[in-house]
Amino acid sequence: MWDRLSAAGIPYTRPQGTPPKTAAAKRRFLDPHDRLAGMPLKGARVLVLAGGGGWHAVLFAELGAETTVADISTRQLRTVRELARTRGTRLKAHQLDMRDLSRFADGSFDVVWHSHSLVFVPDPDGVIAEVARVLAPGGVYRASTMHPVTYRMYGTWTGTGWNLKRGYFEDGPIRGDDGVWEFDDVTVSAPTLEYAHRISDLVNACAAAGLLVDGLWEWSPGEISTRVPIRPSTARGEAEPGSDEALERLLPAFVEWRARKPGSHPGHHVRDAILSPPAASAGARSPKRTARRSG
Repeated sequence: MWDRLSAAGIPYTRPQGTPPKTAAAKRRFLDPHDRLAGMPLKGARVLVLAGGGGWHAVLFAELGAETTVADISTRQLRTVRELARTRGTRLKAHQLDMRDLSRFADGSFDVVWHSHSLVFVPDPDGVIAEVARVLAPGGVYRASTMHPVTYRMYGTWTGTGWNLKRGYFEDGPIRGDDGVWEFDDVTVSAPTLEYAHRISDLVNACAAAGLLVDGLWEWSPGEISTRVPIRPSTARGEAEPGSDEALERLLPAFVEWRARKPGSHPGHHVRDAILSPPAASAGARSPKRTARRSG
C-alpha cells in the first residue's frame, strides 16, 4: 500500500517543507520539540526507522550523524535516496519490516528515531524489543504514534459530537472507510489495517525491553504550548465543525515518548551525553494521515 501511495505522489509520502541552511535551524526543523536536547549528533549512529520519503534521515546525516534509514517500501526508500543524492548527502538505506531488525547487530545505534508507523503493526512489543536490542548502552529511542483516543474518533462526527469506533480497552484494527485516499486530483485505493495502541501498552513494552522512559508527551499540530491547549475558536482561526482539525484542538493528535537504554560506553561521547528535559515548544505538523477519503 505504501508503494502504491508513493507511486501516486500522495503528498505525505514526499519530503514536507524546506529545511533552513544553518545547522542549528536544521536541528530545530528535525526535532522541533527538542526531544534530543543536550545530545550531540555529530558522530552518532542513527537509525531512522520507517522513515523513507522524508527529511529526517537526510538531516541527521547533514548534522554529522552516521545515518541509516529503514523502511518497508522500496518506493519510499527511492525517494529518500534521491533526496540525499541531490543534496550530496551520504546515508545507508535498507528495505525491511520494522518488526525484524536482524540484519543489525546488537548495540548498533546510539539513536533510533521512529515516527508515526506503529499504527501499522498489531503488536508493538516486538518492534520495541528489536529497537532495544539494536540500541547501544546509553542509546535513545524517540518515537511517536497516533493518540489512541483521538484516533478512535476520526470520522465519527454526528453533528453534535464524536463517537468511538472501538472502545479504548478493545484490541484489533480501527475500522475506517473503504481505503480510498484523495488529495486534490489524485485518488488512490490503498486499504490498510491500522491499530491505536494504548499508551500504557507502549510504555510497558519499553519497560519489558529494558528501556527507561524519561519523557512522555501528548500534543496536536500547531499548539502554542505543550502545556496549554488551544481552544477551538482561538489562535488558529475557526476549524470546520466535525473536521479532524477541530477534534485535534480538543484532544491530542499524537503521543510521543523518549526512552533510554541503561548503561554507558566510556569511549563514546554520544552515549555519555546527559539529556536535559526539553522545553515546551510549538512544532510544525509532523507527517501523518490527513487525507480526506471518499465514501
